[in-house]
Amino acid sequence: MEENQGETQTQVVQETTHTTESSSSGVSFPTVGQPKKSGGPKTLLVLGVLVLLGILGFVIFKNSSKKVEPEPTSSSTLTPVEMLSPSASSTAKPADKSKVKIQIQNGTGITGEAAFLQTQLKTLGYTTVTVGNASSQDQTVTTVTFAKSLSSDSVDELTKKLKELYKEVEVKTVATSTNDVVIITGLRKGATVKPSATPTLKTSASPTVKASSSPTPTPTPTST
Repeated sequence: MEENQGETQTQVVQETTHTTESSSSGVSFPTVGQPKKSGGPKTLLVLGVLVLLGILGFVIFKNSSKKVEPEPTSSSTLTPVEMLSPSASSTAKPADKSKVKIQIQNGTGITGEAAFLQTQLKTLGYTTVTVGNASSQDQTVTTVTFAKSLSSDSVDELTKKLKELYKEVEVKTVATSTNDVVIITGLRKGATVKPSATPTLKTSASPTVKASSSPTPTPTPTST
């Protein structure tokens, strides 16, 4: 009996093993821990977008964390200011007034007007000054004509002086001239009416006394 029971158990085990092998050959069961297959291109696209967002966020965070430091100003960009040395201004020599040739013409007909202006200009240092009379003697406006070669210092000084003395001053400039300055005097300030020239008195000839004819003698009456 024991032998029959052993054979029976052996057959049961063999049948069970055969059934298990048949079942395993027809049906496959997933292994525990095996990864599932990916979802395909959609999953890759989503992953790519996430990676790009992560990179952009990192770059933005990195840039915002940097401190903006002001650029130092280079000293070489500053333009140096040139300081004029005292010797530079001293090199400009004033014009030699003694060499400035001035001619004064009396244009008013008033005696002594040219000599008066000559004295005024000599007090300024102009020593080469000649006087004379203008062709017209009824001038009211003072006319001054400067040579173009005359220094601007002398032009300004003489013009200022004339405007202090005379009512109206007309300034002209010529390219070439024998004299550096030619002045035709007009009326000085304060003069209201130009004085007229004194008329020349003509001496009348003495009357000629004619001798009267001798009187006719009265006839003597004859006595009758």
